[in-house]
Amino acid sequence: MDWSNIFENMYLWYNEFAEWYLIQPVYVQILSIIGIITLLSLTIILVYYLIKGIAYLIYYILKGVYYLLKGIGYGIFKLCEGFYNLISGSSNSKKQTENKIIPVEDANRRNIIYCTECGNTFSEKMILKLNNDGVVFCVNCGKNFQLVDTLRAPIISK
Repeated sequence: MDWSNIFENMYLWYNEFAEWYLIQPVYVQILSIIGIITLLSLTIILVYYLIKGIAYLIYYILKGVYYLLKGIGYGIFKLCEGFYNLISGSSNSKKQTENKIIPVEDANRRNIIYCTECGNTFSEKMILKLNNDGVVFCVNCGKNFQLVDTLRAPIISK
């Protein structure tokens, strides 16, 4: 590749553009500068979003492949665990985690107006529902609270 020829061609094209540009009236010169700047900025924005889109595409493809392989690995693990339990004769099924009922003493007597899980205070409706029905769920975290009368049954803390 002959760099001197490339620079001579660039110089030739630059001279042609400069001659054309200087012949034009002032408003055409201003509009052509605005047009060139606009085209350059649009080209830069297009290249930016194109590169960003390609990066997102690669990221989500790799993320999908990761989750696919993770799911396949988890399935193989569960299959092997099932075969092990079948061969060994042990039934080691996991119990589903239940939303444990937390007994709460009478809210009026002890002034318990907060959730022990998330720490948010009970609303007036929650306190009224707890006093009327004896059971209420926290609106923020979903923890189940049950009203226990202190005279009938003691509170068992776990």
